[in-house]
Amino acid sequence: MYSATCSQCKKVIRAKTRANLLNALRKHLWKYHEAWMRRRIKAGRAKAGGNPAVLRMLRDFATGDFIPKYKEYKRAQYEVLKPVLDIISKHMPPPVQVAWKVVDKSADIVFKK
Repeated sequence: MYSATCSQCKKVIRAKTRANLLNALRKHLWKYHEAWMRRRIKAGRAKAGGNPAVLRMLRDFATGDFIPKYKEYKRAQYEVLKPVLDIISKHMPPPVQVAWKVVDKSADIVFKK
């Protein structure tokens, strides 16, 4: 028998399997604490810095489309991507290396805050 306690109202939820327990806890949270769940999701997205945009930024670097689209990106996305690109920059094709060096050197100008 598995049991869990709701972090918001301290209600104890029990189930025979772990999967059923997590399902019941999730249903309880959405039914009775919907506003808290929404705030939690929004906070997580804000903390992540918009990872889908980071992936789009990386794809634009790889295809060479970054320079025309640089106004779409923010400094937080750049700061998430910079350590990774610093490490793998030696293994990138030459056009991507050039684009990365330009962006890295002019990051203060390129990215809005």
